[in-house]
Amino acid sequence: MIRAIRSYITSLKASRLFGRAGRLRDAGRKEEALNVARQSLTVLREPWVVRLRPAEGSVLLCTTMLVEQVATELNQHGADNDDLADALAYLKSLPPGSELEIFGSEEWVPYLESRLKIKGQTNAV
Repeated sequence: MIRAIRSYITSLKASRLFGRAGRLRDAGRKEEALNVARQSLTVLREPWVVRLRPAEGSVLLCTTMLVEQVATELNQHGADNDDLADALAYLKSLPPGSELEIFGSEEWVPYLESRLKIKGQTNAV
């Protein structure tokens, strides 16, 4: 129970960082946005965080996709393999049809799978 609460509270911190990163990106401050988004992913790597729970997984998925988008625009490396794999696992764990409710997510599974394949994790998830 305590781990679940601690994990959730940590996800709130990561969510705040994700929100800040999004605002920085929207303001055209992409380098800063990428750094803040990476901080959010670092927060989600704490050992007590259960990355496949709804709050944690949602922040992980959205932040991973933000890092990938901004890193591509800046011609930098994207999210780490663990973040890509866990984001994909979370997305695949959602109930059937729920991806239709997440704008643009129908493209995320193939994208994440291709990124993992490129990075050499062909058997991931």
